[in-house]
Amino acid sequence: MASWRQLTAGLRRLLRPAAAERDVRDEVAHYLEQSGGAAIQRTPMEEEVRSYGWENAVSTTLADLRYALRQLKSHPGFTAAAVLTLALGIGANTAAFSVVNGVLLRPLPLKGSDRLYTLYENSAAAGGRLASYPTFLDWREQTRVFGALAFVRGLTVGLKEAEGTENVIGAYVSPGFFDVLTPRRMTGRAFARDEEAEGAHVVVITHRLASRRFGDSAGAIGKSLTLDNGDYRVIGVLPAEYSYPAWADLYVPLQVLAGSDAALTHRDLHVDSRVIGRLAPGMTLAGARTRMNAIQSRLAAAYPADGAGWTAVDLIPLKDEVIGLGPAGDGGQQQRAILVIAAAIGLILLIACANLANLSLARASSRQREMAVRSALGADRHRIVRQLLTESALLSLLGAAAGTLLAVFGVRELRVSMPGALARLDEVTVDGAALAFTMTITLATTVLFGLAPALRAAAPDPTGILKAGSRSVSGRSRFRSALVSIEVALALVLLVGAGLLLRSFWGLSHQDVGFNPRGSLSLGVFPDPSRSRGPDGAASLYRRVEEAVLALPGVATAGLTNNLPLGGGLTSAIVVPGRATPEHRTDVVYFREASPGYFGAMEIPVKQGRVFAAADMTAGARVAVVNEAAVQRYWPGKNPIGQQVTVFRSAQGRADFGQPLTLEIVGVVGDVRNVALETPGQPEIYLPYPVNPWGHMSLVVRTAGSPDALIPALRQAVLATEPGLAGVAGAKGFTPMTEGLTQFLAGRRLTMSLLVSFAGSALLLAVLGIYGVVAYTVAQRTKEIGIRAALGASHGRIAGLVLRQSMVTVLGGLIAGLAAALALTRLLAGLLFGVGPADPATFVAVAALLMLVAILASSLPMLRAMKVDALVALRLES
Repeated sequence: MASWRQLTAGLRRLLRPAAAERDVRDEVAHYLEQSGGAAIQRTPMEEEVRSYGWENAVSTTLADLRYALRQLKSHPGFTAAAVLTLALGIGANTAAFSVVNGVLLRPLPLKGSDRLYTLYENSAAAGGRLASYPTFLDWREQTRVFGALAFVRGLTVGLKEAEGTENVIGAYVSPGFFDVLTPRRMTGRAFARDEEAEGAHVVVITHRLASRRFGDSAGAIGKSLTLDNGDYRVIGVLPAEYSYPAWADLYVPLQVLAGSDAALTHRDLHVDSRVIGRLAPGMTLAGARTRMNAIQSRLAAAYPADGAGWTAVDLIPLKDEVIGLGPAGDGGQQQRAILVIAAAIGLILLIACANLANLSLARASSRQREMAVRSALGADRHRIVRQLLTESALLSLLGAAAGTLLAVFGVRELRVSMPGALARLDEVTVDGAALAFTMTITLATTVLFGLAPALRAAAPDPTGILKAGSRSVSGRSRFRSALVSIEVALALVLLVGAGLLLRSFWGLSHQDVGFNPRGSLSLGVFPDPSRSRGPDGAASLYRRVEEAVLALPGVATAGLTNNLPLGGGLTSAIVVPGRATPEHRTDVVYFREASPGYFGAMEIPVKQGRVFAAADMTAGARVAVVNEAAVQRYWPGKNPIGQQVTVFRSAQGRADFGQPLTLEIVGVVGDVRNVALETPGQPEIYLPYPVNPWGHMSLVVRTAGSPDALIPALRQAVLATEPGLAGVAGAKGFTPMTEGLTQFLAGRRLTMSLLVSFAGSALLLAVLGIYGVVAYTVAQRTKEIGIRAALGASHGRIAGLVLRQSMVTVLGGLIAGLAAALALTRLLAGLLFGVGPADPATFVAVAALLMLVAILASSLPMLRAMKVDALVALRLES
């Protein structure tokens, strides 16, 4: 082995013309003293020489790996920052894009899903509405636009179990339903033609019901389910990803309802149903719309009582229907939320790449002298590039592993913690293409900027690099400052968006909804149709249930209604004496039944008059209570008490569906958010439930203590009125009313949580970027700071010098970010409530937060600069 003296003597002879001011051996020793010997002193000379290519490839690669590990270990700050940046960039982007792809982009798990459409009747004046079953029959008879057309009717049905009866949602489907919505695979089989025509007692169930009831799909085939009207044999189990209709637990032939469901005979009953069609081969969407509109115009003329004005047909892609973009959906709120998430993905990826570039460039600059030493010792450019590639690859692998784990964990947590927040969220898995794309972008950035030292190492005068020291902050430092400004600008955009959604969510979740959900429970009460009790028998059951619950200690009050708040509900045409009704337009009002105790159980305030009394609970009562929105619309400036109003009976198998009911208004109550939290109270009319007993009712119980503690006693009391009563057993029994609000806010919570997570990640990356640039600048200007200290500069002036440098960088980013945020936050307009997209308070608060964070990120390098010893600094750079 050549001795150290011999090696440096050879280098001195080789480089003597370029080393007039200092011996190369001294330069190398000086570099080793500064670097702590991490680069060369810890590596035996034989290994260094062998690593230059004089041993086989395996040993060289292992040597490169060992050296790369030592480099990463000896610079834990850089390693941690780079791995964290990679993990956030890869993990957050992969998780978010997996949601976007799984919900919005990925095809439905149905054969030929791109040619599936849902059909709605359309009126230029009133928009879209559900098609009735008679209309569906006419469409199917008169058109050849679709290769197959199907109808599905949704009804709650009691599923009898050993511990009682559980409510499930049945999808009653027309013949050929599974020809239209064909699963890619299923266990067992779909309905046969004769089973569909005869209304056979066979059932196809969902994977979740099979798992809950039978353990697995295979074990369910051939088993029996006992529903309200008899036993049904399970002939098929759908795959877990089959998601239409999303509310369905089981599928039954529609003919089972023949003669018992008014929805199958009344053309003017547009509720709880869907029509789905598969376009015929060769048929275009435009052609289908033209032909369906012609058919609908003929039907509107033939049935003017129901169809006047409804002269068109909407064809909505089934995938859009599933994610809530149809007339029965949420008006596109989910799509807007997903687009916001997609935009955030792009911003966080840009920030991660900028931060990686910044970290890599700072690291490259700090290693210029090391690369120069290697070059002076004989390493060629290819050797240095290979070593740096090894380091970048190792760093990338660590970051990729952390990012993959973060993506898997993030997707799993979203599915578990926010079920139902977005349609198809339960189908979302980590997307391999998104993971590969994000890894490629971030890892390419790491490698590209990590190789910068190799380019500098090709300089013809390594001694010049060794002597350069820290005489100036180069143009590359200005480039790194520009990258930090970009990070700050992008972080500000995300923080402003997150701040707007936070304020909106807070306002929405704390607004007055017209009732008090805390301290109350709800229960669906479903009379058993097999008992054939009729309207009077159903009303008697509801009364006994209410009385049994009120008798329990701990129950403050209880009441019944057919539709709980935020559940929408049926509407009825309303006739108000003296109020003109425009042609082809009917004033409508939400039509609700209730018991006297309902208003107290919900704590709905009585504004005028009274609510129902016990004497009103008869089938012949003709009294009504309206809300303030109805008074403002129909009796503005007048006293509504004593006024007459006519509504029409609602139906659930009723023969007298649509018959008029003339009622006298006896009271006015406050508005309740019944449609959506964002929607103000709509006109509503309440009548005593015996007047129009519904097929099921919801019991609301307000407790004096903890609601959960009272559930066992409540369950026992209700079951005592009728053993096995549907709704009491299973997971869908007594439910805290607060859960309804939580579920309604789930979609907004998901969007807000994702954007807040992105904003937090962006803020953290910006902190790393600011700290890195300021720390590097302090290191580069050590001699200058030492001279200033020697000339008498105070600690305050030195701190101001460092802080001024960081603030210039941050202010540039803030100005650009504010301008970008003003333009981009318009995307959030449809997701905001009670706050505008250009809310000044949010913009000012976010800007102040970033300034504060920038000062904190600069504080450590600033303290380091204040502690610089002038003599040490001058000696190191002399």
